[in-house]
Amino acid sequence: MAKRFSEEDILEIKKKLKSACEMSWRTKGYKQTNIPSLTKEVGISTGSFYLIYKTKEELFVEVLQHVQSTMLTTWARYIEEADSALEGFKQGMNWLYHEYRSYPALYDFNSPEYDLFLAKLPKEKIRELEEASMSVFSKMIVHSKLRLKLSEEETINIISTILFLSLIERDTLKATEKTFTFLMNHALDDLFEEV
Repeated sequence: MAKRFSEEDILEIKKKLKSACEMSWRTKGYKQTNIPSLTKEVGISTGSFYLIYKTKEELFVEVLQHVQSTMLTTWARYIEEADSALEGFKQGMNWLYHEYRSYPALYDFNSPEYDLFLAKLPKEKIRELEEASMSVFSKMIVHSKLRLKLSEEETINIISTILFLSLIERDTLKATEKTFTFLMNHALDDLFEEV
């Protein structure tokens, strides 16, 4: 017979599972993050996991939502603490660059592992995750109160392209911090102006 959890127990277990899942996803990737190792770390049975989450992917979606929320909070803090909104925006992008470089398994949406994850989700959930991902940039533009020199769509495409270039690691092309900083500084000066 499965153990019954109180609502408080479930909230605490979910918090621990999301934390363990995020760390595992960051370091091992989606494929190597498995339910038995997560439940062992949290101290529940695999059967108990399935009383809380219907699927592994349901947990992963919640982790992605948490990661996106953390991105917004952290980037907003850089904007608020900097001498200028543009400088704070750049500092936030620099933080994201280091996040992407440090944990590509979590942030590389073009990897085979992400394809595997997305293949297990309904199309509307994929669309929802993609929209939430792009809205991070839109929300930071609004939060910064910087004036756009191009359309928001063009600006977001340029910003996301610069950030995703940081994940490139091929024999013919290696993204470096120097390249990222050069592209970011030149692009942002042409995309925004202080109000």
